[in-house]
Amino acid sequence: MAASVLVALSVATSPAAAGAPTVGVANAGNAVAATPALVRQVQFMLSSIGIDPGPIDGVPRQLTNSAVHKFEQQVGLPAMDLVSGGQISTGLLDRLRQAASSVLLGMQPQSPAAAAPPAPNTAPQPAVAAPAPHPPSADRFAACPYDAADFLIGGTQYTPDSFLETGFGGAVPTAVDSLKKRLQEAREVTQQIGGPALKEVQRQARVLSYFECRLKIEQGAAAKY
Repeated sequence: MAASVLVALSVATSPAAAGAPTVGVANAGNAVAATPALVRQVQFMLSSIGIDPGPIDGVPRQLTNSAVHKFEQQVGLPAMDLVSGGQISTGLLDRLRQAASSVLLGMQPQSPAAAAPPAPNTAPQPAVAAPAPHPPSADRFAACPYDAADFLIGGTQYTPDSFLETGFGGAVPTAVDSLKKRLQEAREVTQQIGGPALKEVQRQARVLSYFECRLKIEQGAAAKY
C-alpha cells in the first residue's frame, strides 16, 4: 500500500504530470520547472504534514517559502526558495512526497512505549475525606461533535481552541472563511494527486464542519442581544 502511495505522488509531481520539461543537461534529473500546478502540489503536501504554506494557490509567496525552509531544515536539505517560473529540486520533491505519504496514510513512527508505572503502594493509608466535586463547566459548543484525531497535525495534538488560537487568532469567522478556501483548493489538488490525498481532504472537511457549527452558535447568541 505504501509503495502505491509513493507511486501516485511521484506520478503527480513528475515533470510530465506537471507539464514541465526538465531543466538543462547540467541539471537533468536534479530539478524541474516550478509550474503553478507543481507549486500547488508542494503547498498541499506541506499542509498535509502540518506545515502551513498559506493559500494552496500555486503562487510561492513568503508563507510558502517559510514552510519550504522549515521542511528543508527538518530533513537536512539546503535552503532554497521557490520562485514562480524557477526550479524545484527533485530531492526536495522526493522527501516531501515520502513525508506526505506517511502522514496521509497514518504511517507516522510510533512513539516509544511508556515506561511501566511504579508498583502501587499497598501500605494502609489514613482515611481522607474526598473533596466535594466541582460542577462540570458548561460547554457552549457541546452540540458540535469532533474527533480529536482530526486536530493531530504534524505530530502536534491540538484542541479545537488551541487550533483556532494558533491558526486564526481565535476568530471563528476567520477560521471558517479560510478553511472553506483551503478545502476547495485541496479538492482541486486531490484530482491531480489521487487517492492518498482524499484522507486529508476528508479531515479538512470535518474540521470545517465543526467550526461552522461553532459559528452558528456564536451568531445565534449574538442575535439575542
